[in-house]
Amino acid sequence: MQFKFTLVALAGVLASFTAQAFAAEALTAPRVYHTVIKQSPYLVERTTTVTWTQSTTITETEAPTPIPDTVGSA
Repeated sequence: MQFKFTLVALAGVLASFTAQAFAAEALTAPRVYHTVIKQSPYLVERTTTVTWTQSTTITETEAPTPIPDTVGSA
């Protein structure tokens, strides 16, 4: 009986980790920047919110094109 309980508990933990690994997480961050306006105080701080999604998916990139070596060839 103890073995079955341990096996079920382990399966639940593994399922939990798998579900979290594939869940995309939405992240937000404030971006504060200085700007000039036509009224006093003229220099103010503006704030925008940047949102992006972080996931565990790996995307393949293209290999960079090598630059030919032209040094020494005349």
